[in-house]
Amino acid sequence: MLQQAGAAVFSIEDVECDESRIEEFAASCPVLAVTEAAQGVRLYWHGDVRRFRPPVVTEVDATGAGDIFAAAFFARLYTTRDPWEAARFANQIAAISVTRPGLQGVPTPEEVEASMVEVL
Repeated sequence: MLQQAGAAVFSIEDVECDESRIEEFAASCPVLAVTEAAQGVRLYWHGDVRRFRPPVVTEVDATGAGDIFAAAFFARLYTTRDPWEAARFANQIAAISVTRPGLQGVPTPEEVEASMVEVL
């Protein structure tokens, strides 16, 4: 299935921290993002792997941060076709999301716009 996907996002917890599965998935998928909670994301693309650390924030509620990361990542990847930029942008957005509880963590349009400017 991953061979047919253009890109995929999953968390390190999704594979129970099994590095061999991550390597297998990275070999099968053109763009693979592995989120690592407060440590950020590991991105595999064209045989290269880079780590993107999120900004340091005070975490209030991490619930949904992975979903917000994935949505921001895919939206930015679609727009820019640049996985590195998509990962940087999604890290910014996900970091914002953990600073507030529950649904208040969803970034505002102004925060999204500010994050795009910061990334560029």
